[in-house]
Amino acid sequence: MSKRFRGKLGGFTLVELLVVIAIIGILVALLLPAVQAAREAARRTSCTNNLKNIGTAILNSHDVHKTFPISVPYYLGDSGCGEYDVYKHETLGNCDPNARAFSGKGWIVDILQFLEEQAMYDGMELGFRDPNTPNIQMRFAAQETKGRGMGRMEIRELVQNQLPVLTCPSDSSATVRNDQFWWPDVFVAVTSYKGVIGDSAVLPTVTPYNAAGDFGTEPDCHDRAGCTGIFFRNSYIQPVSLRKVLDGTSKTFMVGESVPDQDHHSAAYFADGDWASCNIPLNTFLEAEAGLSLEETVENNWWVARGFRSLHPGGAHFVMVDNSVRFVSEQIDHQIYRALSTRNQGEIISDSY
Repeated sequence: MSKRFRGKLGGFTLVELLVVIAIIGILVALLLPAVQAAREAARRTSCTNNLKNIGTAILNSHDVHKTFPISVPYYLGDSGCGEYDVYKHETLGNCDPNARAFSGKGWIVDILQFLEEQAMYDGMELGFRDPNTPNIQMRFAAQETKGRGMGRMEIRELVQNQLPVLTCPSDSSATVRNDQFWWPDVFVAVTSYKGVIGDSAVLPTVTPYNAAGDFGTEPDCHDRAGCTGIFFRNSYIQPVSLRKVLDGTSKTFMVGESVPDQDHHSAAYFADGDWASCNIPLNTFLEAEAGLSLEETVENNWWVARGFRSLHPGGAHFVMVDNSVRFVSEQIDHQIYRALSTRNQGEIISDSY
């Protein structure tokens, strides 16, 4: 074979190679959005399943205990005993401060046994049945000698257990963290899914979303009792049952999505980490303020952080009291959004929201 003939069998020219690379690049660019959309669709399905399982566990717990799972405050000052009750419009009267031990147990602990996590629930009993916790703030949980209730060192490994059912697959911030407000420098599991306290105006005098007086119900109930939703921090004082859901089980939010990176009150098994309010417009995201990190901004504006949001494009998932899961658009009218968060305010809501 001659040298001339062998030369004709050579590879691509540089121009041809560049053309092929360009074509491949165009194809990848065309296919990538479709691949990403398929992945997000799968993540949304997984998120829906998480909320469905949580809703089922809540209703199973209700069947056994005849009330929705309860949260317990973590020190006497937030017990609500003797404070004004915004639901009944009267003081709560006397309640035994030692009866529930002020352990800081969140409602999510109560559903563990209905999520096939009986061993985890049994192990946590040492924390939420601790008889020596009144007036011990969880802020001391980082100090090994002072951890009480859910902050006890004996159950620290359990409160660090990041369960997949509590984790939105679209949110990389939903992982064990050490930036939770009441747990400084202590690693704890967080939750992507929070109970709905209603539309309480959290710190109404400072939140920018209540300037017109129409973004939330007052007075603020988040650290007292009498909230108009299903879950709130002191719900052990006034447990909520299905018979108190007067606005319809298919028209009342039960649990919705949250983003731990945006809310440093997200400790999964803790009474001040498992609720959010619909006074803040859906999918309100904080951005780092000038000279501050996002973490500092979130901590400085925690009352704004306590709304519902997700990293799914366009909205967030909620599970209703009837255990149906809805994807709610971030464009929803805010008054309708507020109405869906309350259980007993008599609002009329169409199915087309």
